[in-house]
Formats: sequence, C-alpha cells, structure tokens
Amino acid sequence: MKAWVIGVIVVVVVIAGVVAYLSMSHMSITPSPGVSSAVYVYLTDKPVKVDHLYVTISQVAFHKEGGGNDTWVTCSLTGTTFDLAQLVNASELMSRCSLPNGTYNLIFISVSGVQAVVNGQTYNCTLPSGEFKVPLEPSPIVVNGTSYDVTVDFGAVRNVIITGSGKCLVTPVIHVGVSKH
Repeated sequence: MKAWVIGVIVVVVVIAGVVAYLSMSHMSITPSPGVSSAVYVYLTDKPVKVDHLYVTISQVAFHKEGGGNDTWVTCSLTGTTFDLAQLVNASELMSRCSLPNGTYNLIFISVSGVQAVVNGQTYNCTLPSGEFKVPLEPSPIVVNGTSYDVTVDFGAVRNVIITGSGKCLVTPVIHVGVSKH
C-alpha cells in the first residue's frame, strides 16, 4: 500500500508540474480573460546632423519676360562655394547682378557640386537635378532703376539623406523671396 500511495503522490506531483508549466507558458502567449495591459507604440525619426553642407554654385541668371524662352541675363558670382549649414537664420551674398530694365519672373541656379560633413565624415552628395529654375515670389520683379534683394532659401540642410550604403542625397526645397532694397 505504501508503494501505491507513493505512486499516486508522484503522479499528482508530475501532473501538477505539467499543469503549472502549461499554464505559465499559456499565460505568456494568451492573457486570461478580463486582464489587459497598456501598449504604447512610438514613432521616431532621427534627423541627420549636418555639420557642413558645401554647395558650389556655378551660375546664376534671371529670365526676362517678353524676350522669348532664351532671354536669360547671367550674373557674376562673388563666391562659388557656400556652407549652407552656416547660413541657418543668416544669409551671405551669392551674386551681384546688373539687370537691364524689364520684368523678370524666374531665377536660374546651377549647382556643380555638393558635399556634406556628417559626424566628421565627408560625403560627395548628389542632387535630383543640378539646375533649378525658381519663380520669383510673390510676383515678378520690375527692374527700372529700383534695387532688389533676392533671397534664395535652399532648404537643403534638413533634407540630407545618408543611405545605409554610405551614399548621400540632397533634396532641396527651394523658395525665393524678393524685397525692394
């Protein structure tokens, strides 16, 4: 009888162990009814910290209305390479233009090179296009002896993408503002 009682106790302990194991593993997969937990899902996007964004401008020109599609007046450049990361909330003279009297509706900017410095590493970047024709805002300018300030905001510093394979892409969002001088 003693062997029989020990056998029953062993079976009960084994069954209790199996039930405990199954209920623990079951609880981790499917919660008991009426029990809930809060789950918070966050979305983040780490911006690229650009130390320097060197843009080389090779040409600046203005389109003169009424002169046909090919009436562009080219400006002289005072400098060719600019660090856009240093021009956040600041500006630097890019070009001084002598425009003959007339109405001008577009500015043309040709970019011949872009380099980004991110965390001390230099990347040669590509642009979707190296040539930009941007409308003068809020309306064309009328040159008749009046001086104008034209501010070109490349919007490129926040639009630098460094891929996992080490390639650099800059997608500028260019805005132009005009004010009388």
